[in-house]
Amino acid sequence: MDFLTKLLRDLSIIFSARKEIPAEKDNTIMLEPKEEIPAEPENKIKDHMYDWSNLKPLELSDPDLVQVPWLKYYKVEWPKNQMVLHHTVSGPGIQGDLNTWKAFEAHIATCMIVERDGKINQLFSSKYWGYHLGVGKASLDQGSIAIELDSWGGLFLGDGNNKQFGKNADGTPRIIKTISGKFYTVYGSVVDVPVTHYPNGFRGYYYYESYSYEQLKAVGELLLLWHKTYGIPLTYNDDMWDVSQRALNGEKGIWTHVSYRKPSDKQDCHPDENLIHLLKTLPTLV
Repeated sequence: MDFLTKLLRDLSIIFSARKEIPAEKDNTIMLEPKEEIPAEPENKIKDHMYDWSNLKPLELSDPDLVQVPWLKYYKVEWPKNQMVLHHTVSGPGIQGDLNTWKAFEAHIATCMIVERDGKINQLFSSKYWGYHLGVGKASLDQGSIAIELDSWGGLFLGDGNNKQFGKNADGTPRIIKTISGKFYTVYGSVVDVPVTHYPNGFRGYYYYESYSYEQLKAVGELLLLWHKTYGIPLTYNDDMWDVSQRALNGEKGIWTHVSYRKPSDKQDCHPDENLIHLLKTLPTLV
């Protein structure tokens, strides 16, 4: 074997036996990702004002006005002095509201239910009446016209902790582990809706479903129509957002359910800035 052949053989043996040199250890320190605390969903917090300057009284031919077959009201005409705003604490559609009212022996109902898309459901003529205030003074129900706005009402912002949402069918507490950043209804369901935030709270809640533009437009049109029909004043009442003796005395004007009931009883309506803006604008339109 010549010298060159022997050298090539030896080199082949050396390289085939060589162990792979491990890669240099990566000393980069990997930090555990911080758990993000969900902020209030910015796209859900309403922060703009609507323009009501061109609002007109509702036309009875308006396609958004729908007659609902409903028998549980009192077909007796009464002079009308007050217009009262409510919200339902329910999801989309009116069937759940109607089913709730049907369960009562008394004729409980509002003249109108306005859905989130602006659809106006008329249960009976505004000249008739149904119970809607719950203050034990029938003359107030008889002398007022009531509107319900479909709304979840007060909401809770989840924080990752357990929270009780009422009771189960067997009477045990209904406990739900909330998800941080999600909004919950009083029934414990998660909803994805525009929200109005009250930093100081309003009647036990810091968050409420915002009333939609379409809803408020319909409300404004109805109030203008009833002002024209019954002469009910459109003057804005600053004391309408808490129990008002003036409302309880039957003073003419626009009120809300909270004008008659204590905070632990009722939270409708909440003082949505666009609702207030609407109510303050109405007197300038007549």
